[in-house]
Amino acid sequence: RGPAPRAAGPPFPWGSMTDLGYHIASIAARRLPVWMTDRMAAWIADVYVSTHPSRAREAAHRVGRAWRAGGLGGPPPPARETFRAFAWALRDFLAARGGGSRVPAVRLDAETARHLAAARAAQAPTLVVSGHFGPWEMALWWLAREVGPMEALSAPHRLEAVERFFRARRAAFGVRTLGGERPAVEALRRLRAGGWIAALADRSWRPAAPETIPVGERLVAVDAAPLRLAQRAGAQVLPGAAWRDADGQIAVRFHAPFTLDPERGGLTVDEALVSLSRFFDGHVRAHPTQWFDWSIRSARTAPRGRAAQDPPLARSRAR
Repeated sequence: RGPAPRAAGPPFPWGSMTDLGYHIASIAARRLPVWMTDRMAAWIADVYVSTHPSRAREAAHRVGRAWRAGGLGGPPPPARETFRAFAWALRDFLAARGGGSRVPAVRLDAETARHLAAARAAQAPTLVVSGHFGPWEMALWWLAREVGPMEALSAPHRLEAVERFFRARRAAFGVRTLGGERPAVEALRRLRAGGWIAALADRSWRPAAPETIPVGERLVAVDAAPLRLAQRAGAQVLPGAAWRDADGQIAVRFHAPFTLDPERGGLTVDEALVSLSRFFDGHVRAHPTQWFDWSIRSARTAPRGRAAQDPPLARSRAR
């Protein structure tokens, strides 16, 4: 199948930094006061927006679509708010110290807590599916502390030294990054052994072109590859999304877990794609500046196969 694809890469200086740059940024993020790194991150984001107008326009268009879809009044937030939110999320990841009891506090509502409890009670292999939403790396660290060691499927960075840096950071938090020539094969093996794996479904990590549901008026294109992986492994799927609240605390929301075995009350892949898209769209409408999609994806993604109707809620239960 060939090597795994390279990630599209983050915006502004982070996209071209070497591992030495990340090490220096990590030291600064840990040692400088938070108020100072807040301002530094915001300044870097603002400079990037002013010097990369095409990137800023694309981000503004994406935020504007989500703002209008959510029925929010007034003008949408400017593009710099998205780049600032990304810079702050990356700063928190670089500043965090893994190990011990230093786990980020996470806010859950009652429904989310029930969905997580149901997934854990099933004692089944689990694929956690999310997107590039808010502080997803920090949320993954928290989840690893809740359910035990996890693996993550992630497209590698362009520079191998930078990839090693990010792998080491995740490993310090109890999250092992799956990679290499055939990451899906290793992920399948881990799921069949009963493990928990996290994957981002809003951008394809497979070498082949992503299979997505038609976007149309929808906001988030969803890749079917993680779902097909869960189907092959007989794993349940736990969709989730993270964001940073106005008070600075990380919040997480989970969708009800489901399987991909229609004969036993689960969903078909088509139904799961629609369900994920609705869940992700709802999240992006609520937090339009905290979706960090740098792939400049067209809003007219061509469909593959038949779009499904909304599955009954009763079939969304974990089996």
